[in-house]
Amino acid sequence: MMEMVNDTGLHLDFPELTFKDESHTYRLDGEVIPSVSTIMEPLKVFHYQGISERTMTKAAAKGTSVHNSIENWIKFDFEDVAPEHRGFFDGFLAWTEEEAPKIIGSELRVYHPILRYAGTIDILWFDKDGHLTITDVKTTSQLIDMLCGVQLEAYGKALDSHGIKIQRKNILHLKRDGRYEVREFPANDAERWRVFGSLKCVYDYVQSYK
Repeated sequence: MMEMVNDTGLHLDFPELTFKDESHTYRLDGEVIPSVSTIMEPLKVFHYQGISERTMTKAAAKGTSVHNSIENWIKFDFEDVAPEHRGFFDGFLAWTEEEAPKIIGSELRVYHPILRYAGTIDILWFDKDGHLTITDVKTTSQLIDMLCGVQLEAYGKALDSHGIKIQRKNILHLKRDGRYEVREFPANDAERWRVFGSLKCVYDYVQSYK
């Protein structure tokens, strides 16, 4: 069974960071800062070129629906699952039965105060061995390591900038038929951090000309 852990001594509340869902806009002390997803846009364009906008929109809607169902279950112990997405949710439930995660954060918004970017961590939890773990949930047909690794590293470094040390990072890949796969990534990934830092430099350079 899933267990929520409330008293960890970790500072996970960032009132200075706000988020507007309609425009997917993060603000730090009132100033707009880019999301991890926005900074990674060049990588996504490279990988998803040739895929129709309709297909991408449909996939994004599915992912949002499943993520909302998972968040409601974690935070409110409430099942609200679209019938067509039931298999993905069942895969998540199977994962919780196997891992018995001690969850300390769901849809946790975090930012990096120096590089000034923000993102939302799907699940922050302790595993059975007490390792603090970031898990990002995916419902795509395939996992793209090039994207997943950079995204997870950006989240990990954002937490690290607040003194929170991550010991595991992984992707929970949910399947339509109720199965799931866990893909592990290095807890500290210098190569992917260099990639993200380079992407942030490009983003800042482009913004300087707007």
